Amino acid sequence: MSVYKKWSQNEIEYIRNNHVSVPDEQLAVKLSQISGQKISTAMVRRQRRKLLLSKPRGRPVKSNVNDKIIDAEVKVEGVL
Repeated sequence: MSVYKKWSQNEIEYIRNNHVSVPDEQLAVKLSQISGQKISTAMVRRQRRKLLLSKPRGRPVKSNVNDKIIDAEVKVEGVL
């Protein structure tokens, strides 16, 4: 038999503020530490979806290292 979790306003705000940059697993660990209750990844995911908050799909886009080097060279040449 499952027990219903009554989410506090602080917990909901924490999910709203951090859902894009922090994985659900880490949100669950942090919320468990804050509240002192066992909060699973599935509980966080369910609450996030209930709040209509979505995560970006796929892997994060990595910038090209060569572009950064070229940008740095242009900035240095512009200063001289």
